[in-house]
Amino acid sequence: MAVHHDTSPGRQGWRATLAGARPWGRHATELAAGAGLLGLSLALLAEGTSTVPGWEARLFREINDLPGFLEAPLWPIMQLGNLWMVAAGSALVWVLTRRWRPTAAAATAVLLAWGAAKVVKQIVARGRPADLLVNVHIREAGIHGNGYVSGHTATAFAFATVLTPLLPGRWRYVPFAVAAVVGLARIYFGAHLPLDVLGGAGLGVLCGLVASIIFGTIHPVRDR
Repeated sequence: MAVHHDTSPGRQGWRATLAGARPWGRHATELAAGAGLLGLSLALLAEGTSTVPGWEARLFREINDLPGFLEAPLWPIMQLGNLWMVAAGSALVWVLTRRWRPTAAAATAVLLAWGAAKVVKQIVARGRPADLLVNVHIREAGIHGNGYVSGHTATAFAFATVLTPLLPGRWRYVPFAVAAVVGLARIYFGAHLPLDVLGGAGLGVLCGLVASIIFGTIHPVRDR
């Protein structure tokens, strides 16, 4: 069912304030967050891509060594970082808004994040956890290629960046929380190190920002 928008000035002003919908104010926050996370992860990688700092190795162990029963609930959440979110994410945004611009922005954000992650992986060329550490719990088949950045995390955060301003009320906290769980799951499944996930989050936010700018202001739905 399409969401009907109240176009009265009072309602529009209330909604804009509630959702943080001033586009360039929101975009400035997204730029700072995305660039900050990506830049921080790259700065912390300055010692080299063939080594893992002690603090990162310890954090990886804390997450990767969590109990095995978490595998079942985390696996489906982790799939939200897959490329099929181009279709699924776009469908969700269309159901919420019945507008082509945010729908196209969602698809574009996912595609940008996925492609950009592939490029960064080739440039940075950091190995996977099992390449750099011993006794890694590998809970997913088919893990190969370079580790930095996490493509799943980038995809999830790109979609969250587009989706968040479209949601009413406290629902706006959900997309980034879910994206964070996707990143943690990639560590738990032994696919990525923490800095891979941190960089993926920053890259994803930047890709979501670019998609939002390309397709114009994404107005939030009416809060209920």
